Amino acid sequence: MNSIRFPLAALTFILAMTPAFAAERYRHLVFRETPFAPYAGIHQIDDETAASVAHYAFSYDNDGRVVRIAHQIGDAVIGDNGNWDGFIWFAPRVDVSYEPGREIHTYFNEAGDQIQAHGCVYRAVYQLDEDQARSSLRFFDQDGAPCESEWNIHRYDWRVSDDGHILEKRFNLALEQQPVRPYFKFHEVKLEYDRHGRLAFMRNLGLDGQPTNNDSGAGIDRITYDLDGNFIRWQVYDKEGRPIEGNRPGVHLGEHLYDQYGNKIGLRGFDRFGAEMPFVSSGVLLRLNAYDSSGNVALRRAILPDGEEGLQLAYRYSSDGRTLEEIRGQDAGGNLTAHPSLSGAAIARFAMDENGAPVRRLFNADGTTFEQAQ
Repeated sequence: MNSIRFPLAALTFILAMTPAFAAERYRHLVFRETPFAPYAGIHQIDDETAASVAHYAFSYDNDGRVVRIAHQIGDAVIGDNGNWDGFIWFAPRVDVSYEPGREIHTYFNEAGDQIQAHGCVYRAVYQLDEDQARSSLRFFDQDGAPCESEWNIHRYDWRVSDDGHILEKRFNLALEQQPVRPYFKFHEVKLEYDRHGRLAFMRNLGLDGQPTNNDSGAGIDRITYDLDGNFIRWQVYDKEGRPIEGNRPGVHLGEHLYDQYGNKIGLRGFDRFGAEMPFVSSGVLLRLNAYDSSGNVALRRAILPDGEEGLQLAYRYSSDGRTLEEIRGQDAGGNLTAHPSLSGAAIARFAMDENGAPVRRLFNADGTTFEQAQ
């Protein structure tokens, strides 16, 4: 089989971002559409900043290989803090070990316990070719049995196309070919990476290896980055390269907005003619996020198609920023109100029970206990 590798310039970029023999800290991760690409960080910070700010700590062995990536504040591992980096990031900590011809990923929670992530995945095993490039990936559960992820995928297979790009297929346990995600109906895809090793185009080859439009009319996704490595927009085209509004968001162009730290502070969509339009999947015209000093999302807002402000979610963390303590549903004026994301409650408070397990308690806006409908 042909070797699977990034272009030399791309490898140079990735290695420059992750020097050997050191722990490196980054506020955010480079976007990955599939697990073929390695984890990489952007917006590097020093140890002093990392002591109080959410980041990803990359650790390396003596051969310069990544052996651990952890989401942290200081040296404490933290959970999801709403930073939108969670795409193909399924646990607070990922450990990586190496065997001849294999790269093995295992997943851990904030307490350091190995866990099943993304559904059943207790262990993810990459097969490497003779050049140590990834050729396949398989998922296994806690008992060591083959299993399927939340996206109904057990196995990824990769090979090099005749024009030097990466071809990817995904299969369930019944060996049936699967889409990228259940709601993203690209089956076999051609992955085209830019000179920095970042995904630039994903082309749908359907079930017969030919350029194919899915049920939304989409055949190509184009992804663009700014000079800092932030994923700033995607654009949707049919298989002939004509702009369309397609895939699950239902827009032609989706745009991420960032602050100076690489935090995603906004998301909006446009049609093929450049006019702003709501996302078909949510009906929201514009999403806005505000962050606290630790890099955690503090407030989520939604602007509706009529320009009115929708319901908000406000988040409160512990003084050190490491633990989510409360989520509040709010109206546009900041008044407590029932929120569908809180199962209809107005307040969710988080604490630990006597066994150290997290517990969520729900309350109405008047402070009384919220009773979920049976």
